[in-house]
Amino acid sequence: MNRNTLAHIFFGTALMAALTATAQDDKRLSSSLYLQPLPKADVTIPFAVDGEGQRFQPIWGLDLQWVSEQNLRKGVRHMGIDNVSIGRSGFRATKPLINDSTLAEDQINYLRRRSNLFSNVVSPTLPLVLTADQEPGADQYFVKNKSCNVEHWAAMINSHVHWMQENTQHPIVGVSPFNEPDYWSVEEGATVAKQVQVAKLLKQNYPRFADIALVGGNTLNNDKALAWYQTGTDVYDWGNTHQLAGSFDTFASFFTRLQNDRKVGYADEMHNVAEAMIGLEYGMTVGIWWGFDSRARGEFCDISRHGERLAYAEHRNNWTAGSVYRHDDGRVKAFVGSSERQAKTTTYQFISTNRDIFYNSYGPMRSTLIEIPGGSGYQNGQTNAECVVDITWGEDVPPVPITEGTYRIVSKASGNSINVSGSTILMQKGYAKSKTQHWIIKPVDTRIGGDFSFYEIESASKANLHINIENFSTLDGAKVIGYSSNATPDSNEQWYLEYAGDGYYYIRSRETSLYLSAQTTGTNNGVAVQTNELQADETERSRQLWRLLPAETLYEAEAPARPEGLVAEPQTSSVRLSWTANTEKDLLGYTILRADQATGEWNTIARCIDGCQFVDNSCNPSHTYIYKVKAVDQAHNSSEPSNTVESKPTGEHGLTAQWRFNESLFDATPNMMDVAHSGDETYVNGHTEDAKAISLNKDRFVQLPYEVASSDELTVCMWVNWISTGTWQRIFDFGNGTSQYMFLTPNNGKNMRFAIKNGGDEQIVDCPAKLTAAQWRHVAVTIGTGKATIYIDGEEVASNTGITIRPSDLNASLNYLGRSQFNADPAFAGYLEDVRIYNYALTAEEVRAAMTNEADGITPATTDSDNNNGSPVYSIDGRKLTQPARGINIIDGKKIINTK
Repeated sequence: MNRNTLAHIFFGTALMAALTATAQDDKRLSSSLYLQPLPKADVTIPFAVDGEGQRFQPIWGLDLQWVSEQNLRKGVRHMGIDNVSIGRSGFRATKPLINDSTLAEDQINYLRRRSNLFSNVVSPTLPLVLTADQEPGADQYFVKNKSCNVEHWAAMINSHVHWMQENTQHPIVGVSPFNEPDYWSVEEGATVAKQVQVAKLLKQNYPRFADIALVGGNTLNNDKALAWYQTGTDVYDWGNTHQLAGSFDTFASFFTRLQNDRKVGYADEMHNVAEAMIGLEYGMTVGIWWGFDSRARGEFCDISRHGERLAYAEHRNNWTAGSVYRHDDGRVKAFVGSSERQAKTTTYQFISTNRDIFYNSYGPMRSTLIEIPGGSGYQNGQTNAECVVDITWGEDVPPVPITEGTYRIVSKASGNSINVSGSTILMQKGYAKSKTQHWIIKPVDTRIGGDFSFYEIESASKANLHINIENFSTLDGAKVIGYSSNATPDSNEQWYLEYAGDGYYYIRSRETSLYLSAQTTGTNNGVAVQTNELQADETERSRQLWRLLPAETLYEAEAPARPEGLVAEPQTSSVRLSWTANTEKDLLGYTILRADQATGEWNTIARCIDGCQFVDNSCNPSHTYIYKVKAVDQAHNSSEPSNTVESKPTGEHGLTAQWRFNESLFDATPNMMDVAHSGDETYVNGHTEDAKAISLNKDRFVQLPYEVASSDELTVCMWVNWISTGTWQRIFDFGNGTSQYMFLTPNNGKNMRFAIKNGGDEQIVDCPAKLTAAQWRHVAVTIGTGKATIYIDGEEVASNTGITIRPSDLNASLNYLGRSQFNADPAFAGYLEDVRIYNYALTAEEVRAAMTNEADGITPATTDSDNNNGSPVYSIDGRKLTQPARGINIIDGKKIINTK
């Protein structure tokens, strides 16, 4: 896999085939175009965007113990000033106290500098916590012969707090007597006992500490945190540890202990969004960021304070975690993060369990896979990796995803393009073939360091010249220049592409989160970065809106004509749409929109469809839907919507899908539930001379459409030749991960087994023996009202009348042939032929009819050597369907080419 695929598997070939397919008669246009067979993930995270979530009440803050105005401004920009609720400053043991009570000039200067920065950048009344500066070390007045003088140390802390209370408006809400005492104990002369003594002296001798929290040792290694806390539980108000730099178990259990002790869980040097996610799950309520890096952390702070957590998962052995949150304003985000010092590479699969969505503009789909890179050991090859993924849906989604390629960046305000002349970035009238207006936009490498939720924008006319914010400025109105940097772009040369609607994007800086903005400077149009305050005025806001167009596409703002003649035809398990073709020569394609009649909420179910028909097989048979279509041109202008039509699958008992695997992945029914293969498929001879079967083994599996198994009742039947005797392989497995599934295994150790689970206990049907290996056998599973039955070669071999879970209860999104929901289970080794799914429980007689190919109006295969070159012929609703060669079908004389 290339690095983009490793980072975001949604850069996959199946989806891109759907976006680049050719004339309408040359492909099958259905929801199956968007199927993505993904590699097995280390962790799966199922979620529902409208599901019930868990709400936390975190307090997030920024640090100036490391005195960095740049970090402070970055944090404020990305978090939003309203989400910065606390800060960390420092006290210094560098000089003896004057008369045992007054600070030296050096100590006052540091207090003043830090408090002024907090006042000017955040708020003059921001609450602060103080901790110790380790460097340049403690004067012997405080530490002599490696032993801390606790009376002098407590007096020094009191003097710092006193100065802050007398000279600033910042409330001091907490004090950590020692900083990283498990690491700096020699410099501070610290021990567990001395820390407790300092804390007690502050409470006993200085009345000002009656309302100031005393904080347990903020250890560098979280494995040491409990030891530095539990000795002083009678005096500490907060417990503290730094980054996830120890075992995952002790990091989690420490915050759980604090929660059980009714103490504040505090992490005052967070280094990765993983620590924030994990901390909230186990009891942390206050977190402060050390050095601030950027979008993932900022967006997590905002959404965790003003939203609900929909899903969370972790990989303790790899020191990584992932989550999904929904903001109170409706936005949904996914996050993945890792330990700064000891993470191992981990893959996370996010699964939308109840609707098609877009991951970072890729979709519509149910799942995607994110790889978070790690190293090979403690501080060996680590990149402190983290990222955030936008999860969106609705009527207005990007017309195409931004993949690695060459683009023009066109301003809505003027229609002019960003141009480079030397190192000057300016706006110039659009000439589609001007190389100085062409920009290579591509995702940053996942190992770039820290947050990789960004793109780099490099000139196509000069290698390594990137769009750059001059001097790393975090100030509003900072100048944008072209800068010839190293091949790896700096943080002020990385950008976040935020979809703004109507085909336009905001382009935001990693360094500042500010918005790229077209500016007028004298006779030339320049480019700067600005805050989003411009959105208050539509005219001004347009300066921050950009179209990203393929390099030689001309920009124009006139929308295509409204599509006409939309018609919906209900089918057993799908709806077929058709409409009249538009006549514009610059048409990119059509967007298909669908609303559930019950909610009226529109969603995009297909984009860039360049034919005039589409089969929606992602619809639930129990719902009624409303459809409309929009035309989109090459410049990403969308038309007004067509007329609306209402329809739903008929739901009549019948065949939902049939895959004969005669050199093809096509469904033989009008539902067009074509499947996707995980690699290059291989076909072998089937159980008869004129039949073919698909070969599955190792990493070869088949992914089925999302709604193929969503009916209340179900039958799955097929010819199976199992060539292995291993345990827990899957003939089929439909589900959403390891807590929701229904599967059939030929051997669970002694039996062939069907199992179904919906978050509780498994309900099972066990056969008397395992499936016979190395023989063609017809296998069927029927799931009816309260009963599931297994048939082999048309005869019932096992049943269970206590099956209460219906297939529709699962709403399964990950539907496989030859693969398990469980990572540890081996792949199926064998061949499958004539796989059928019915939307009801077949009777024993109907199972035998399906086995002999006599069910549902599909006649037995025959040979017509004159018309079809000896290929099998099938009849569906009076139409001939032939499969003369691999990858090609013919329906009513039209070629239908498999694009997968």
